[in-house]
Amino acid sequence: MHGVFAKNGVSLERLMSLEKVVRAGCIRNAARGDANVQTLLSRQIAELEKALGLALLDRTRKPYPPTDAARRLADACGRFVRGVEEVAAEAGGLKRPITVGAGEVVIRHLFIPRIGRRRKGAAQVRWVMRNLQRVKIQEGLAAEWLDVGIASGLEAGGAVEVAELESYGFKLLLPTGGKPDRRGWKRLADLPVVLLDGDAGLRRFVTETAREHGVEISVGGECTSFPQAVDLAEAAGWAVFVPEYWWKREKAWAGRAQRLPGLDGYRRAFQVGWNRNVAERRPEVAGLVKGLKGLR
Repeated sequence: MHGVFAKNGVSLERLMSLEKVVRAGCIRNAARGDANVQTLLSRQIAELEKALGLALLDRTRKPYPPTDAARRLADACGRFVRGVEEVAAEAGGLKRPITVGAGEVVIRHLFIPRIGRRRKGAAQVRWVMRNLQRVKIQEGLAAEWLDVGIASGLEAGGAVEVAELESYGFKLLLPTGGKPDRRGWKRLADLPVVLLDGDAGLRRFVTETAREHGVEISVGGECTSFPQAVDLAEAAGWAVFVPEYWWKREKAWAGRAQRLPGLDGYRRAFQVGWNRNVAERRPEVAGLVKGLKGLR
Protein backbone atom coordinates (compact mmCIF):
# COMPACT_ATOMS: atom_id res chain seq x y z
CA MET A 1 0.00 0.00 0.00
CA HIS A 2 1.39 3.36 -0.99
CA GLY A 3 0.76 6.94 0.11
CA VAL A 4 -0.92 8.10 3.27
CA PHE A 5 -2.37 4.70 4.22
CA ALA A 6 1.14 3.25 4.33
CA LYS A 7 1.87 5.38 7.37
CA ASN A 8 1.65 3.79 10.77
CA GLY A 9 -1.31 5.30 12.60
CA VAL A 10 -3.51 5.95 9.57
CA SER A 11 -6.47 3.62 9.13
CA LEU A 12 -10.08 3.71 8.05
CA GLU A 13 -11.13 2.96 11.62
CA ARG A 14 -9.27 6.01 12.93
CA LEU A 15 -10.65 8.21 10.17
CA MET A 16 -14.18 7.05 10.96
CA SER A 17 -13.56 7.90 14.61
CA LEU A 18 -12.41 11.35 13.51
CA GLU A 19 -15.61 11.78 11.51
CA LYS A 20 -17.62 10.83 14.60
CA VAL A 21 -15.78 13.48 16.65
CA VAL A 22 -16.23 16.14 13.97
CA ARG A 23 -19.97 15.50 13.72
CA ALA A 24 -20.33 15.65 17.51
CA GLY A 25 -18.21 18.79 17.82
CA CYS A 26 -15.66 17.40 20.26
CA ILE A 27 -14.38 14.13 21.75
CA ARG A 28 -16.45 14.50 24.92
CA ASN A 29 -19.71 14.78 23.00
CA ALA A 30 -18.78 11.88 20.72
CA ALA A 31 -18.05 9.65 23.74
CA ARG A 32 -21.45 10.41 25.33
CA GLY A 33 -20.19 10.08 28.86
CA ASP A 34 -18.32 6.79 28.34
CA ALA A 35 -14.80 7.29 29.77
CA ASN A 36 -13.41 4.26 27.89
CA VAL A 37 -14.72 5.54 24.55
CA GLN A 38 -13.35 9.00 25.30
CA THR A 39 -9.90 7.55 25.99
CA LEU A 40 -10.02 5.48 22.78
CA LEU A 41 -11.06 8.45 20.65
CA SER A 42 -8.39 10.66 22.19
CA ARG A 43 -5.71 8.08 21.41
CA GLN A 44 -6.92 7.53 17.84
CA ILE A 45 -7.00 11.26 17.09
CA ALA A 46 -3.52 11.70 18.54
CA GLU A 47 -2.22 8.82 16.39
CA LEU A 48 -3.73 10.38 13.28
CA GLU A 49 -2.21 13.76 14.12
CA LYS A 50 1.24 12.24 14.56
CA ALA A 51 1.05 10.18 11.36
CA LEU A 52 -0.31 13.00 9.19
CA GLY A 53 1.56 15.87 10.77
CA LEU A 54 -1.69 17.78 11.15
CA ALA A 55 -3.44 19.41 14.08
CA LEU A 56 -6.92 17.86 14.08
CA LEU A 57 -8.13 19.46 17.31
CA ASP A 58 -7.85 23.10 18.32
CA ARG A 59 -6.27 22.77 21.76
CA THR A 60 -6.32 26.52 22.40
CA ARG A 61 -10.07 26.29 23.06
CA LYS A 62 -11.98 23.86 25.21
CA PRO A 63 -13.50 21.34 24.69
CA TYR A 64 -10.99 21.09 21.78
CA PRO A 65 -13.14 21.63 18.65
CA PRO A 66 -12.04 20.07 15.31
CA THR A 67 -9.83 22.09 12.99
CA ASP A 68 -10.60 22.84 9.35
CA ALA A 69 -8.24 20.02 8.34
CA ALA A 70 -10.20 17.61 10.54
CA ARG A 71 -13.46 18.64 8.92
CA ARG A 72 -12.05 18.11 5.43
CA LEU A 73 -10.75 14.66 6.38
CA ALA A 74 -14.06 13.74 8.01
CA ASP A 75 -16.00 14.80 4.91
CA ALA A 76 -13.70 12.81 2.62
CA CYS A 77 -13.93 9.75 4.85
CA GLY A 78 -17.71 10.01 5.06
CA ARG A 79 -18.11 10.21 1.29
CA PHE A 80 -15.85 7.20 0.80
CA VAL A 81 -17.66 5.04 3.37
CA ARG A 82 -21.10 5.96 2.06
CA GLY A 83 -19.99 5.23 -1.49
CA VAL A 84 -18.83 1.76 -0.48
CA GLU A 85 -22.10 1.17 1.39
CA GLU A 86 -24.12 2.20 -1.68
CA VAL A 87 -22.27 -0.23 -3.93
CA ALA A 88 -22.55 -3.07 -1.40
CA ALA A 89 -26.24 -2.41 -0.80
CA GLU A 90 -27.07 -2.34 -4.48
CA ALA A 91 -25.17 -5.58 -5.01
CA GLY A 92 -27.32 -7.16 -2.31
CA GLY A 93 -30.54 -5.81 -3.79
CA LEU A 94 -30.95 -3.23 -1.03
CA LYS A 95 -31.16 0.55 -1.06
CA ARG A 96 -29.76 3.02 1.41
CA PRO A 97 -32.33 5.03 3.35
CA ILE A 98 -33.01 8.62 2.39
CA THR A 99 -31.72 10.88 5.15
CA VAL A 100 -33.67 14.10 5.61
CA GLY A 101 -32.58 16.99 7.83
CA ALA A 102 -34.95 19.68 9.11
CA GLY A 103 -36.27 21.22 12.30
CA GLU A 104 -38.49 19.03 14.47
CA VAL A 105 -41.69 20.92 13.65
CA VAL A 106 -40.90 20.90 9.92
CA ILE A 107 -40.37 17.14 10.02
CA ARG A 108 -43.46 16.39 12.08
CA HIS A 109 -45.95 18.86 10.65
CA LEU A 110 -44.80 19.52 7.09
CA PHE A 111 -42.59 16.75 5.74
CA ILE A 112 -44.07 13.59 7.27
CA PRO A 113 -47.72 14.40 6.45
CA ARG A 114 -46.86 15.10 2.82
CA ILE A 115 -44.73 12.00 2.46
CA GLY A 116 -47.56 9.99 4.02
CA ARG A 117 -50.09 11.32 1.54
CA ARG A 118 -47.87 10.63 -1.46
CA ARG A 119 -46.46 7.25 -0.40
CA LYS A 120 -49.23 5.29 1.30
CA GLY A 121 -49.00 1.52 1.22
CA ALA A 122 -45.81 -0.49 0.82
CA ALA A 123 -42.54 1.06 1.98
CA GLN A 124 -40.69 1.91 -1.22
CA VAL A 125 -37.78 3.50 0.63
CA ARG A 126 -36.53 3.70 4.18
CA TRP A 127 -36.38 7.10 5.86
CA VAL A 128 -33.99 8.60 8.40
CA MET A 129 -35.24 11.89 9.88
CA ARG A 130 -32.68 14.09 11.63
CA ASN A 131 -33.65 17.08 13.73
CA LEU A 132 -31.12 19.68 12.58
CA GLN A 133 -30.73 23.43 12.39
CA ARG A 134 -29.82 25.27 9.20
CA VAL A 135 -26.04 25.36 9.73
CA LYS A 136 -25.83 21.60 10.27
CA ILE A 137 -28.12 20.96 7.29
CA GLN A 138 -25.86 23.04 5.06
CA GLU A 139 -22.83 21.15 6.35
CA GLY A 140 -24.49 17.76 5.90
CA LEU A 141 -25.51 18.45 2.31
CA ALA A 142 -22.00 19.55 1.36
CA ALA A 143 -20.41 16.51 3.03
CA GLU A 144 -23.06 14.11 1.63
CA TRP A 145 -24.06 12.61 4.97
CA LEU A 146 -27.44 14.27 4.46
CA ASP A 147 -29.47 13.60 1.31
CA VAL A 148 -32.11 16.33 1.52
CA GLY A 149 -32.53 19.31 3.82
CA ILE A 150 -35.42 21.70 4.44
CA ALA A 151 -34.92 25.02 6.21
CA SER A 152 -35.09 28.77 5.79
CA GLY A 153 -31.89 30.41 4.58
CA LEU A 154 -30.20 27.48 2.83
CA GLU A 155 -27.61 28.59 0.27
CA ALA A 156 -26.44 27.02 -2.99
CA GLY A 157 -22.71 26.49 -3.47
CA GLY A 158 -20.37 23.81 -4.80
CA ALA A 159 -22.42 20.67 -5.40
CA VAL A 160 -25.25 21.87 -3.15
CA GLU A 161 -28.34 23.08 -5.00
CA VAL A 162 -31.32 24.89 -3.51
CA ALA A 163 -34.90 25.57 -4.61
CA GLU A 164 -37.58 27.75 -3.03
CA LEU A 165 -40.58 26.11 -1.39
CA GLU A 166 -43.57 27.75 0.26
CA SER A 167 -43.48 30.83 2.44
CA TYR A 168 -44.88 31.06 5.96
CA GLY A 169 -45.61 33.60 8.66
CA PHE A 170 -46.04 33.59 12.44
CA LYS A 171 -48.84 33.92 14.97
CA LEU A 172 -48.66 34.91 18.61
CA LEU A 173 -49.97 32.18 20.93
CA LEU A 174 -51.30 33.48 24.24
CA PRO A 175 -50.97 31.46 27.48
CA THR A 176 -53.56 28.82 28.31
CA GLY A 177 -56.82 30.56 29.14
CA GLY A 178 -55.69 33.79 27.44
CA LYS A 179 -58.26 35.59 25.31
CA PRO A 180 -57.28 37.82 22.37
CA ASP A 181 -58.33 41.47 22.58
CA ARG A 182 -57.91 44.72 20.66
CA ARG A 183 -54.77 45.94 22.41
CA GLY A 184 -52.50 44.51 19.73
CA TRP A 185 -48.81 44.90 20.60
CA LYS A 186 -49.69 46.59 23.89
CA ARG A 187 -50.82 43.14 25.05
CA LEU A 188 -47.09 42.36 25.38
CA ALA A 189 -46.40 45.28 27.70
CA ASP A 190 -46.75 42.99 30.72
CA LEU A 191 -46.59 39.55 29.07
CA PRO A 192 -43.14 37.97 28.49
CA VAL A 193 -42.54 36.13 25.23
CA VAL A 194 -40.43 33.12 24.30
CA LEU A 195 -38.24 33.33 21.19
CA LEU A 196 -36.08 30.93 19.24
CA ASP A 197 -32.42 31.06 20.26
CA GLY A 198 -30.32 32.71 17.55
CA ASP A 199 -33.32 33.84 15.50
CA ALA A 200 -32.08 37.41 15.02
CA GLY A 201 -34.52 38.20 12.20
CA LEU A 202 -37.70 37.50 14.15
CA ARG A 203 -36.32 39.09 17.31
CA ARG A 204 -35.42 42.28 15.42
CA PHE A 205 -38.83 42.48 13.75
CA VAL A 206 -40.73 41.86 16.99
CA THR A 207 -38.64 44.32 18.99
CA GLU A 208 -38.74 47.12 16.42
CA THR A 209 -42.44 46.74 15.61
CA ALA A 210 -43.39 46.65 19.29
CA ARG A 211 -41.41 49.85 19.91
CA GLU A 212 -43.30 51.54 17.10
CA HIS A 213 -46.41 50.81 19.16
CA GLY A 214 -44.81 52.07 22.37
CA VAL A 215 -44.00 48.67 23.88
CA GLU A 216 -40.69 47.23 25.10
CA ILE A 217 -40.71 43.45 24.63
CA SER A 218 -39.76 41.33 27.64
CA VAL A 219 -38.10 38.08 26.54
CA GLY A 220 -38.86 35.46 29.16
CA GLY A 221 -36.78 32.72 27.55
CA GLU A 222 -35.05 31.43 24.44
CA CYS A 223 -35.09 27.85 23.14
CA THR A 224 -33.40 25.93 20.34
CA SER A 225 -36.63 24.59 18.83
CA PHE A 226 -40.26 25.67 18.52
CA PRO A 227 -41.57 22.68 20.55
CA GLN A 228 -39.28 23.69 23.41
CA ALA A 229 -40.42 27.30 23.09
CA VAL A 230 -44.09 26.31 23.24
CA ASP A 231 -43.47 23.99 26.19
CA LEU A 232 -41.71 26.75 28.11
CA ALA A 233 -44.41 29.30 27.30
CA GLU A 234 -47.17 26.90 28.39
CA ALA A 235 -45.39 26.04 31.63
CA ALA A 236 -44.53 29.63 32.52
CA GLY A 237 -47.74 31.30 31.35
CA TRP A 238 -45.97 33.36 28.69
CA ALA A 239 -46.66 34.09 25.03
CA VAL A 240 -44.75 32.54 22.11
CA PHE A 241 -44.46 33.16 18.38
CA VAL A 242 -45.39 30.01 16.45
CA PRO A 243 -44.89 29.34 12.70
CA GLU A 244 -48.06 28.97 10.62
CA TYR A 245 -47.21 25.52 9.26
CA TRP A 246 -47.44 24.13 12.82
CA TRP A 247 -50.38 26.30 13.81
CA LYS A 248 -52.60 24.79 11.09
CA ARG A 249 -52.43 21.36 12.77
CA GLU A 250 -53.25 22.62 16.28
CA LYS A 251 -56.96 23.47 16.15
CA ALA A 252 -57.10 24.15 19.89
CA TRP A 253 -54.85 27.19 19.45
CA ALA A 254 -57.35 29.08 17.29
CA GLY A 255 -58.95 30.82 20.26
CA ARG A 256 -55.61 31.96 21.70
CA ALA A 257 -54.24 33.91 18.72
CA GLN A 258 -53.54 37.55 19.54
CA ARG A 259 -53.74 39.79 16.50
CA LEU A 260 -50.67 42.02 16.10
CA PRO A 261 -50.84 44.72 13.40
CA GLY A 262 -48.05 44.19 10.85
CA LEU A 263 -47.21 40.63 11.87
CA ASP A 264 -48.94 39.27 8.76
CA GLY A 265 -46.34 41.09 6.65
CA TYR A 266 -43.41 39.22 8.21
CA ARG A 267 -42.85 36.07 6.19
CA ARG A 268 -40.12 33.59 5.47
CA ALA A 269 -39.58 31.02 2.74
CA PHE A 270 -38.45 27.43 3.04
CA GLN A 271 -35.72 26.11 0.80
CA VAL A 272 -35.11 22.48 -0.08
CA GLY A 273 -31.44 21.65 -0.49
CA TRP A 274 -29.69 18.62 -1.97
CA ASN A 275 -26.31 17.55 -3.26
CA ARG A 276 -26.17 17.29 -7.03
CA ASN A 277 -23.70 14.40 -6.91
CA VAL A 278 -25.94 12.39 -4.59
CA ALA A 279 -29.03 13.01 -6.73
CA GLU A 280 -27.15 11.84 -9.83
CA ARG A 281 -26.18 8.57 -8.13
CA ARG A 282 -29.50 7.93 -6.42
CA PRO A 283 -32.71 8.27 -8.47
CA GLU A 284 -34.87 8.00 -5.33
CA VAL A 285 -33.25 11.15 -3.92
CA ALA A 286 -33.71 12.97 -7.23
CA GLY A 287 -37.36 11.89 -7.24
CA LEU A 288 -37.91 13.18 -3.70
CA VAL A 289 -36.38 16.55 -4.59
CA LYS A 290 -38.56 16.79 -7.69
CA GLY A 291 -41.66 15.99 -5.65
CA LEU A 292 -40.81 18.58 -3.00
CA LYS A 293 -40.14 21.24 -5.62
CA GLY A 294 -43.59 20.54 -7.04
CA LEU A 295 -45.19 21.52 -3.72
CA ARG A 296 -44.49 25.23 -4.18
